[in-house]
Amino acid sequence: MISFKNNRPLLQNGYCVFSDYDLSWLVNVLQEAASSAGTHLPFKEEIAAGVLQYLENNCPLHAVPLDYLFERMRNLLNQIGLPLIANHLRKQPPPVDIELDTIAEKSPLPLFFYTELRERMDALRSKGLTSYHFSGMTRCSYALGDRRRACPTQQRALAELNAFLQLSADS
Repeated sequence: MISFKNNRPLLQNGYCVFSDYDLSWLVNVLQEAASSAGTHLPFKEEIAAGVLQYLENNCPLHAVPLDYLFERMRNLLNQIGLPLIANHLRKQPPPVDIELDTIAEKSPLPLFFYTELRERMDALRSKGLTSYHFSGMTRCSYALGDRRRACPTQQRALAELNAFLQLSADS
């Protein structure tokens, strides 16, 4: 097995530290800035790849404050002739991963599961973290439906979970 070391520095936002961020997060940040500026950014993947390459290979810091990273990205966008997008670049932390199957293992009854999930999301929101990535949805629906394989009960639990997450994202 071949293992590669991740040379990316940690991102720091207040007292929250992020180690798991990737190209798609930076692409989404650039796309959001371009959309709010009302323009199209066709080479956002290349810009994001350049930022990641800088972080992995040239950044001397072990932990980069999120404010510093976004200020450097604004400077980069200004230097390559995209000041409109640079002005609309909004600082946002990478999405936080919430493992739904782990919560469901600890609280397999839907009432307790949804209460625990809501409390966890509220705690993250109170720290300023509003972007989430949910993993383990299928395994979670098995646990909530008390099933070992796909069936109508499991499908109903999955639909309820999706509806809850959609409502939580809208509020």
